[in-house]
Amino acid sequence: MKFDCVFFDSGGTLYDPEADADVSPSQVAANNANRVHALLGGMGVRLDFRLLEDTLARQEKACRQRLGKAYNFLRLMEATTTELQLPIGRETAACLADAYAGPRYASWLFPGTERALRTLVENDFRLGIIANTVWPGFCMDRAFAGVGLLPFLSIRVYSGDIGIAKPDPAIFHLAERLGGLEGKRMLYVGNDVEADIEGAAAVGWSTAFRRSNHVTTARTADMEFDHISELVHYCLGH
Repeated sequence: MKFDCVFFDSGGTLYDPEADADVSPSQVAANNANRVHALLGGMGVRLDFRLLEDTLARQEKACRQRLGKAYNFLRLMEATTTELQLPIGRETAACLADAYAGPRYASWLFPGTERALRTLVENDFRLGIIANTVWPGFCMDRAFAGVGLLPFLSIRVYSGDIGIAKPDPAIFHLAERLGGLEGKRMLYVGNDVEADIEGAAAVGWSTAFRRSNHVTTARTADMEFDHISELVHYCLGH
């Protein structure tokens, strides 16, 4: 094997943000306040929707400014429910964060993604995720479970949980430590030149770049691919 472990970015690398699906990512995002309002109602909390929507918008801006890379939806829900003086705890705030995040669908995955990850695992590669995301880790894990990828991803590092984001070398080193992978042959797969390719290369990892809209890395990455099957062939040495 060329590599001991392959780490992936999430959005734009495994998920296609422009996927032709019945429900689009933008449609899911547009309904985030509605889902939170409905869940609160189901828990017996009666709240004016406009008040909730306005508070969410205000707290999102404030939390992003205050927390920086440590911002995520759980912290947003805690701040929002505190401002609204809702009688709920962190447990319910976590449920609200999951509702705010919403679903991700298998139809959003790039073609061949599940088969590619399955093939790599069957050939004894360890796989993981390093993602810059405002989704809490439990939301990301739930979404990966829903689309069938979670069993393949044994090491998962999410920026909002730890307050560190790519291309900071610390996030790549943390992934190595979590997996006991120091000194191993590492490959990072992403679609952002600065955060993914330059960030991983700076800590000595090999890199693979998913091209989109004919954008390339001008040979910054070790390999580039359009379909994930090309990545599998590269990893297997074909």
